[in-house]
Amino acid sequence: MVRLDDFLSGALTIAVGVSVAIAARSFPEVPGEPGPALFPLLAAGGLIVCGIALILARLRTTVTEAWIERPEWVARPRAVAAVVWIIAGLGLSSAFMESVGFFPCAILLVTGLLALLRVRLWIAAVVGVAAAGIVHAIFYSGLRVALPWGLLEPFAW
Repeated sequence: MVRLDDFLSGALTIAVGVSVAIAARSFPEVPGEPGPALFPLLAAGGLIVCGIALILARLRTTVTEAWIERPEWVARPRAVAAVVWIIAGLGLSSAFMESVGFFPCAILLVTGLLALLRVRLWIAAVVGVAAAGIVHAIFYSGLRVALPWGLLEPFAW
């Protein structure tokens, strides 16, 4: 919940990009098709480029501010709750995705986040279901990566 100097943010962004690239290299290859590693590798490349850009921009300026400072949104409980919801939700989703399934995890994550951000509950639920469906279609049909069905296995197509 702190604001990092652009140099530190850039270094962290590069480290995340390199980590994603290393992890994506272990994904299986699909002969004649891009395969499941394509988008993670593209994202990793984008992260690395953005990290380098942040570092270069910081080196070109003379900033006298602190390298680390608390942003003002930390004083707003809903904003902090939304950040905690995302981090905890992603962690719990990765732990229970196989048994519970992608659809319930994604719907709960998106709907809960939108509800925390004061979106009407029925709109949050509709957006949560739609987002889960769109992401599933992209992975299942476009990338041919099967997401876990979990509890919804009897309804799998």
